[in-house]
Order: sequence, then C-alpha cells, then structure tokens
Amino acid sequence: MKNTLIHLNSSPYSSLSCKEGLDLALVLATFEQAVDLCLSGAALSILGTNQSPEVEQGKNLHKLLEGLEFYDIENIFIQESHLNSNTEHTWQGTQALNETEWNQMFSNYQQVFRF
Repeated sequence: MKNTLIHLNSSPYSSLSCKEGLDLALVLATFEQAVDLCLSGAALSILGTNQSPEVEQGKNLHKLLEGLEFYDIENIFIQESHLNSNTEHTWQGTQALNETEWNQMFSNYQQVFRF
C-alpha cells in the first residue's frame, strides 16, 4: 500500500486547485489508500469556521473537513508557526508540526501531490 500526502497550498476559493486536492484525497481514501493532508499558504484559510463563499466560488470547503474522519483521513498537518491565535473560529482537527518535522514529513511519503 502506498502512502500519499496531499499538500494544499492554493486559495480554496480563487481556483479549483484546493477542491481538486480534497477530491483526490477522498477518492484515494474510498479505495482504502492511506492519505494524509497538509495545509500551508493560502489553503490555511479553509480552517476558518466563519466562511461564506459566493455562489461563483463554489462550495464551502470547510464543511468537508468534518467528514474526513469517515474516510479514515485523520492526519491533517500544518506548520506550528502558522497556528492562528484566534482558535475560536479555527477548525481544531489539525496537528501542528515544528519546522524540522514539517520538512522531514515530505520524505515520509511515497507520493506527494501539491495543489
């Protein structure tokens, strides 16, 4: 079995990249492939609970986060330095990694996709 990491780095509402990355994660997990996610850059905005995208921007991708556990996607990583100080409006299902752990993480996977 291959271990796959999907790195979301794009804004969730300015293009389809972030949604396509999440879709790939769900498809792989449906076929019982081991999948982990990591978020950085503009993709971190998906963690905010108070989102209301316009119709043109597509679905509220934050709502997909709660369903990841049903697909056995349990590891969602972010860099410790990017933790939001306002945790009241931030999804709590992430694991924070320090810079060394973050850099090492990418070599732990057989496949890495970046969206």
